[in-house]
Amino acid sequence: MARKRNKSQRPSKPIARIQEMRVSEYDITSEPIEVSSFKHLPAHVKEQINGLHTISQAQPRTAIPQLLTLIEQYPDVPMLYNYLSIAYSRSGDNEKAEQTIIENYQRNKDYLFARLNYAEIALNKGEYEKVAEILDHKFDLKLLYPQRKRFHVSEFAGFMGITGSYFLATGHRETAELVYGLLEQVAPDYPLTHRLRQKLHPNIVQSLLNKLKG
Repeated sequence: MARKRNKSQRPSKPIARIQEMRVSEYDITSEPIEVSSFKHLPAHVKEQINGLHTISQAQPRTAIPQLLTLIEQYPDVPMLYNYLSIAYSRSGDNEKAEQTIIENYQRNKDYLFARLNYAEIALNKGEYEKVAEILDHKFDLKLLYPQRKRFHVSEFAGFMGITGSYFLATGHRETAELVYGLLEQVAPDYPLTHRLRQKLHPNIVQSLLNKLKG
């Protein structure tokens, strides 16, 4: 699989089923992919929501009231809940962050990031069967979303990062290594790639950190 490019790309060698995992052929792109609930919003609302992506991380306390207002007006736009959970987390309110993630999943189960965020909560709690249930026991993006032919690189990285951690936690290290290899090829700089690398190869990561410090 080639490294991520600005244009759409297709994994060059789809992997056959390995234990519980399969990677089908689909396009991975760095170009924006709008969810249907976002497409029909007024232009000024889209602009406001896009701006809140950055504000929720840099100025979370400023973003929270704006996001709450927008959610009241547009309760079916799943990324608003994503940004709100980030804002709560960045402002130190982890309980509200988790509640928001759960609400997003309950309202928008078909939204990939709603699944992934909720799956991460279950993963951190060691509720591995729940992780599999959230992903409908489908560890392949194309199986989970058969109607789609293209995924954003952040969707790929998020999905593979969670599934890789799931496989490692449930004793499937070889499969987790394969997932990590795909992440390294397509999304080497994404946080979930770094996190899986840390879990799989903690000594190597620590050695690199020591070299940077030294």
